[in-house]
Amino acid sequence: MKRALLILFTTLIVLPSIAQQVASKKMSAMVRMVANIENNNHVRSLNKAKVIAFENTPSLCAFVRIKGDADAIFNRYGCRRLATFGDIYIADIPVGSLNAMACERNVLRIEASPSRTGMLERSSSVVGADKVHAGTSLPQAFTGAGVVVGIVDIGFDLTNPNFYNEDQSQYRIVRFWDMLSTDTIGSDKYVGADYTAKDEILAYQHSRDGLLFGHSAHTLGALAGTGYGTPYRGMAYESEIVATSNAVTSDTVFIKKEDRYKYTSATDALGFKYAFDYAESQGKPCVVSFSEGGSQALDSDEQLNYEVLRQMTGPGRIIVASAGNEGHYQNYIYKAAGTQGQGTFVLGSSDKVLFRASTDGDFTLRFNAYDDAKNAVSVEYSFSDILADADSLINDTVVFYGREYAIALGAYPNVFQENRVMLDGMLKSLDGELGHVTPVSMQLLGLESDVELFRISGLFLGSSTDPSLNNAVKSHTINAPSSAPAVICVGASTYCPRYTNYWGDEQENYDKEEGVIAYYSSRGPTYDGRIKPDVVAPGTNIMTTSSSFVYENTPYPASTVALSEFNGRTYPWLATQGTSLSTPIVAGCIALWLQADPTLTPDDIINLFRETCNHLDASLTYPNNIYGYGEIDVYRGLLHILGIDGIEGISQEQPRGVTFALENGSRLRISYKRTTEASTQLRIYNTAGTLLLTQQLPSGQESSLVDMSSLPAGVYAVQLTSSDPMVSGSTLVRIVER
Repeated sequence: MKRALLILFTTLIVLPSIAQQVASKKMSAMVRMVANIENNNHVRSLNKAKVIAFENTPSLCAFVRIKGDADAIFNRYGCRRLATFGDIYIADIPVGSLNAMACERNVLRIEASPSRTGMLERSSSVVGADKVHAGTSLPQAFTGAGVVVGIVDIGFDLTNPNFYNEDQSQYRIVRFWDMLSTDTIGSDKYVGADYTAKDEILAYQHSRDGLLFGHSAHTLGALAGTGYGTPYRGMAYESEIVATSNAVTSDTVFIKKEDRYKYTSATDALGFKYAFDYAESQGKPCVVSFSEGGSQALDSDEQLNYEVLRQMTGPGRIIVASAGNEGHYQNYIYKAAGTQGQGTFVLGSSDKVLFRASTDGDFTLRFNAYDDAKNAVSVEYSFSDILADADSLINDTVVFYGREYAIALGAYPNVFQENRVMLDGMLKSLDGELGHVTPVSMQLLGLESDVELFRISGLFLGSSTDPSLNNAVKSHTINAPSSAPAVICVGASTYCPRYTNYWGDEQENYDKEEGVIAYYSSRGPTYDGRIKPDVVAPGTNIMTTSSSFVYENTPYPASTVALSEFNGRTYPWLATQGTSLSTPIVAGCIALWLQADPTLTPDDIINLFRETCNHLDASLTYPNNIYGYGEIDVYRGLLHILGIDGIEGISQEQPRGVTFALENGSRLRISYKRTTEASTQLRIYNTAGTLLLTQQLPSGQESSLVDMSSLPAGVYAVQLTSSDPMVSGSTLVRIVER
């Protein structure tokens, strides 16, 4: 059977028999779905899901790879080119043209994924930003000045004083694109409109969805807020801000039905480009923070997106995205060849579960339902039968114990591994919620095949109904686009298990232990086996700004930690959590690094993680699929960029009992918190690691004075070595031109 099935795989990939199969294998899952909705009056795989009918002809924003004359193909099918990345294009494509266009020999791939979903007090000291902001033992303070931070998110409060400079004399949002704006007359944007002057941005007040959502107020506050008189300052609080309000699944209320497919992963990529284009026009580096993602956008549907993101990033252009908040979910089942079966019980997201499988051979997918006595009835589908269908689709309706279920299964090639085939599936209850009244399970059966099963929506879980079907594990929960190799993927650690709100009430969090991975932080590997996340940062009970417009309509007193007044409005500050918050913290840290070295690449950032991250769990090897390279330390990273931590003989820590000051520009005053009881050796190095000066400082001193007037202007590393640990350590000093 396996030999015959592999021959069938080859037939599907190399010698498709009909034009529909040619088109289908060039499309990602979402593109196939959209094309089928438009071109079939009764779509077998989706008709039970009540697919909407469109009044006007819709179009899809997608990535397209074309060999040769792209413009000729675009003109032939009425497409609009939006951006170009080599032979990959972002284009607006009429949905009715998708199948015919995909059959063109020179069209190699059409890809899109659904719109995403949305997902500082002590955190500043945890990652070392407080020392960086203060310039502690550094040649200068690093605050994000001269760096552009981009943010693509939802629910913007543009009036918030947190996004001015510290004395409110300068507004720092320099560009704002609202993809949902209806003010489109004269707009050159694909969707919505952008605003480029301070007065028009402030007059706009909030993104179109800003009365309902305030997610970006939280994330932008953690990324770049000045704090406005509170201790809750963001990481890069003197950076310029380029903001884009995109559309996520909860924004559909604002979108016309015929425009729904204009908001995809390709549209999000245009938002990233918007920030990079502005930064390039100003000759400045840029880091973009993206605290959204979606498990529905899996790696097999992201190859063009991955390539576009790779081309978009580079020296001084970094994208940072959240790993996701699904680390506590059982998400993955692996059935090895030679193993007869693996399985799980399922609960629907309301009435259905969606799943995806990857296999190298034939297997049987069994669905079971159980009565009160734990007796099971089942239905089975052979993967070879699905492949044998003309469109590689099987749709069925079954009745278990008086309840009706719709089953849709579709097969298509695995674009990453040619010896494997993918299966998309849906199990939907047509009589209410799935699995809540009648227990339901899924099983992978067959000795011959190697099968991976991934949860897309709904839940995988164990049950006492059949304890043997408890094979799902907590892994493979990384969201896209943070799964992309060129994107920095951020997980969350936890430090603040409780806090006191504005009214003095103590609030607790689910995470009780500090300095560990947050229970919700998504874990790797990616679906094609790469280690993710890349790094973690605090993400639990982060104190940040919130939207005055949302608070005005729906106050949330339990999580509010402060209230500020500005221009007659009340602006709340709240405690919130998620990788949505750890992501802008990491993006802000990278902005501080870009201030020191505007040419850093994504690979350079990964190397900084490798060299300087803190390992919160010493029992693990790094990188790993829980912490990545570890928890970010922006201070150590900055020392590495400046070349200081590479000097042999230099300590990694500053002396805890010593302060340093330069008098008259070149005389180094070393003051001790207590009179020294032992002599101290002083060594001074330049950033190349050359030892320039040594001196023995006697014991019994309250301070010492070191003459550095013989040294030219520059940055120097000062090392103190003593038997007293309070005195031992290193620092940086900067001599300015005299």
